Formats: sequence, C-alpha cells, structure tokens
Amino acid sequence: MANFSTHLNGAALISGLASTALLSSYAITPTTALWLWFLGTVGGLLPDIDSDNSTSMKTLFNLLAGGCSFLAIRFIYMQLTMLELLLWALAIYMFIRFVCKSAFEKLTVHRGSCHSLVFSALLSMITVCLIDWASQDRAQNADVISWLSGIFVFGGAMVHLLLDEFYSVDFSNTSLKASFGTALKFMDMRYPVTSIAQLVATVALFQIAPSPQPAIDVLTDWSHFLFWPEWLNIKFASGLFNS
Repeated sequence: MANFSTHLNGAALISGLASTALLSSYAITPTTALWLWFLGTVGGLLPDIDSDNSTSMKTLFNLLAGGCSFLAIRFIYMQLTMLELLLWALAIYMFIRFVCKSAFEKLTVHRGSCHSLVFSALLSMITVCLIDWASQDRAQNADVISWLSGIFVFGGAMVHLLLDEFYSVDFSNTSLKASFGTALKFMDMRYPVTSIAQLVATVALFQIAPSPQPAIDVLTDWSHFLFWPEWLNIKFASGLFNS
C-alpha cells in the first residue's frame, strides 16, 4: 500500500488542481479554494483512520480534536469567561484525542469498513451537514460551500483508495499483490452490520442535507473558464508576426 507521504502529496496535488480549476472558472473565491484544498488533502488521509498508531490516524485525530474544540467554543464563547473557555477547549481536545481515539482503535480493523466507497460517501455527507449546521448565519452560498466541501472530502478519499490499489500491483513482476482489491470496494461485507449501518447513515444524512442543486449549477457553469491564454491561440500569434 502507499505510505503516508504518498497519500498526503497525492491528495494535496489533485485537490489543489481541482480547487484551482474552480477558482479559474470564477465559481469560488480564493479563500474557498484554500479551504477546499485543505479538505481534499485531509480526505486523502481519512481511509487510514482505522490504522492503529499510524501517522495518518494521529494526524486525523489531532485535527478532529482541534476542530471540535473550535466548533464548541464558537457557540459558547459569549456565555463563559476566558478561563472557562480554555478549560472546555482543553477537555474536549483531550477527550477526542485520547478517549475517542482509543475506543476507535479497538472497534476498527485496518482496511476494513473504512476502506470503502460507502465510508467515503458517509464522510462526505457528514462534512456537508456539519458545515451547513455551522453556517447558522446562513452566509451567501453556504449550501454551495457545504456541498463542495463534501465533494472534495470524497475526492481526497478516492485518491487514497486508488493509490492503495495502484501500489498493490507489482509492475516489475507483472503480478498482483495479496492486498489487491482490499482498498477500493463498495463496502466490506466481512462486517455486514457496520457496512450496512454506514450506508443507512449516508442515505439519512443526504435526506437532511441542503439541496445539492446550487452546487450542481456552479459545477456545470464554466462559461467564464478560459483553458489557455490568448497568446497561445494560433490566429492571435499569427497576427502578432504579421503586424
């Protein structure tokens, strides 16, 4: 399978290219492009969240703990003193970083249910709903940003799964390794209860998520997109030489 560096760099590259393309089409702002690039990169590590003591798992739970602390403080900071806020933030961070991480390690098996398309879709829908919920002020284009965020998380996870499958092919001996087919799968039926629960949760979250239509409109409207600069146009270049 691919290592941490390969997953991180691969997801960062693909999500960076995708967010840059959206930025070039005037579909998003530079700030949103950076946010999507970050989410796509993180998404490239998420399938390894079930790998005990791996760099990916430690990084993901650090990010998760920090993100949950920030979200909690966002909604209670006006009711508490600075000392209380610091204590709450520290307590939430420590609980997720150590208690939740330890429980997750005991409940999961590497390359099990987390290495699947259904789990990637579940992560995507969780992202959509969380960002939609956090946007209580209903900022402009909040629905679009929430869906684009979920799409980039799913895309990053897909990059991870594809890289694992790619590294399962021994090109020197033109053979397949034993790990081939264990990464990119729809769901892991070795654990039917967990896999079906993931599928049900994904469908349920889709039902309560905001409409994806605004995001679809943005992704399909490339009327402002210019693939190459005008000076690469043959007619334009010929005009320069003839003038």
